[in-house]
Amino acid sequence: MKSIYKYLYLATIAGLIFTSCKKETTNIFNMFDDVKVTYHSNSPYAVTDYKELNPGDSVYLEYTIESAKKDMYAVAIFETSAAIPTKIMLKDNERRSYSGVVKLKMNTRVGKISYRIWALDKSGVYLGDGYKTITLDVKSDYNYWAGRELKIPDTLEKMNNCYYALSTGELFSYTSGATNSDKIDMGLFRVPVTEATTGRITGYKYDVYALNSNPLPFTAYDISSWTKRATLFAAPKTGQASAFLNLRTGEQIITAGKSAKPTLTRTNTGLIAGSLFYFLTPEGKYGAIYVNSIETNNVGKAVFMNVDVKVAR
Repeated sequence: MKSIYKYLYLATIAGLIFTSCKKETTNIFNMFDDVKVTYHSNSPYAVTDYKELNPGDSVYLEYTIESAKKDMYAVAIFETSAAIPTKIMLKDNERRSYSGVVKLKMNTRVGKISYRIWALDKSGVYLGDGYKTITLDVKSDYNYWAGRELKIPDTLEKMNNCYYALSTGELFSYTSGATNSDKIDMGLFRVPVTEATTGRITGYKYDVYALNSNPLPFTAYDISSWTKRATLFAAPKTGQASAFLNLRTGEQIITAGKSAKPTLTRTNTGLIAGSLFYFLTPEGKYGAIYVNSIETNNVGKAVFMNVDVKVAR
């Protein structure tokens, strides 16, 4: 029993010591409350809080920023996707109050974009942003099908998903594609690469084709009764990870697709990881296909090609 009382006594003393040593810390939620930011709605394009928008819409951030105790020497405009904020240097008569307008065009990306406006002192030290954030939610104008796996056709069971519907993101095998051929935009095939002198197969070249290709590059499947969509492709380019990532709106996809001029019914240069090529569907929709990887088995034969696809709506 004595040991229990001794333990309780020590615990109580430790609690008293901890309490007596505890210090009040600065509350981050009120340490910058000298700065006030007010958003106005003088223009029909003005946004004062959260708003859903369509690609291409115009937005105005009409604001007044005020500092009660310290002089402001600059105002910073910060967008969440930007590396650094835009700074506006203030004049002597604007040290305690400044009004401005930020004019934006929603044509560089879709999804949620947030903006903050804050003040800096003479030394560039943050003074506050009034704890206010403007969030714009730009509706997507393109479809994004990520991580689809196209497999090499199998001539026995005919169950490998070697066909792709670019407008819906669906994969089909020869068996399932028969009743869905009106959706299918392309198929995957391979051809052997041989040594010129010996004829020995050293590897395979992987490409895609539209079902209306003439001649068909893959004839092991009979698709004579299928609907043959006239999808067109542009010549692939390699090392295009950044280019695909930067396709952030339907307008950008259309512009890039038109520039690439899709006129081919098949690719013929051999696709590898990092390849990017554009396409045009029979309905007039432009899109881009990026090859993430081509996975092979232990004898060097491809098992599947993993692709990402973006299609303008």
